[in-house]
Amino acid sequence: MVSSKFKEILLKLGVSQERIETLEMKGGIVEDEFDGIRYLRFKDSAGKLRRGTVIFNEREVILGFPHIKRVVNLEEGIRRAFKNREFYVEEKVDGYNVRVAKVNDKIVAITRGGFICPFTTERIADFVPEEFFKDNPNLILVGEMAGPESPYLVEGPPYVKEDIMFFLFDVQEKGTGKSLPVEERLKIAEEYGIPHVEVFGKFTRNDLGELYELIERLSREGREGIVMKSPDMKRIVKYVTPFANINDIRIGARVFYELPPGYFTSRISRLAFYIAEKRLKGESLRKLAEDLGMALLQPLVESILDVEQGEDIAEVFKIRVKKIETAYKMVTHFEKLGLNIEIVDIEELSNGMWRVTFKRVYSDATSEIRELIGGKAFVD
Repeated sequence: MVSSKFKEILLKLGVSQERIETLEMKGGIVEDEFDGIRYLRFKDSAGKLRRGTVIFNEREVILGFPHIKRVVNLEEGIRRAFKNREFYVEEKVDGYNVRVAKVNDKIVAITRGGFICPFTTERIADFVPEEFFKDNPNLILVGEMAGPESPYLVEGPPYVKEDIMFFLFDVQEKGTGKSLPVEERLKIAEEYGIPHVEVFGKFTRNDLGELYELIERLSREGREGIVMKSPDMKRIVKYVTPFANINDIRIGARVFYELPPGYFTSRISRLAFYIAEKRLKGESLRKLAEDLGMALLQPLVESILDVEQGEDIAEVFKIRVKKIETAYKMVTHFEKLGLNIEIVDIEELSNGMWRVTFKRVYSDATSEIRELIGGKAFVD
């Protein structure tokens, strides 16, 4: 149940009593707590209050981060989004999205789903100075946490060799969710020393050849893609590299039976549009087809063989924390997400931090493969 305090706030924000009751009945709004801070998170949208919105009080409203539209045909996508106008091109970093804000004198990091993440909240101070929020209490930093030691992803960008990093890509206002123009964001990053995603420069649709070269270079380097943004941040689209599509399939195939079919078909479709737009044939096409086939089949076959040997399908994650309590808070956090997580190792590092190893077990995928190995009959 949601407390009367938050219901009153919702009414003041323009959410009708009927909509509040519907959200409550469906579990679309959930009251939660982190280190004594109570907040309301949205699992469903209600008008401008998008899914992932977090409300602390009437003044402290952090809107859910919108999903950025994707284009699969680069030339036509640019033409429709930007016409002949200039746009910035920034790196799309392979990580997890966080919104960072100061609430009740505490800097917190909020995931896309609207949870305050204990790990990210602890570590964000390594990348964002408190001075920024003293000077700008009404602003939110939006960025990507990325690296090989992440609680949510098994991999990160190739240039983050260990631990994890924060990369700023948006600055928004509390309450409205309005983004600051690109130039203002870049000035903030420079002034406060906040790490920023790589900016490749300003382009127009006449620079298509240069953008193709950039995409191909990023793909060779094992990077995810680009985000194209108008200077005022009102038009934004993203485009991913062939590498990212194939690599996502390779990672997802390990837990094939845990994912919806659309996870795989959407990435195969993106790759097909890239091949068609570039008119790839012969050896170039054959190489991509081989990479795609191996990415889909090899991890799935390995999972089947593991289950045959009596093992569970699982992924291993490592994180570095300053306090052991943070690791146990993460276990509770994972339980809220409905994940089967256990700590398998805690190692003290020379710098006073701790490296914690988690194992996430995929019970449904393990059970499905076990039954199929055992001769289960089914209709398809």
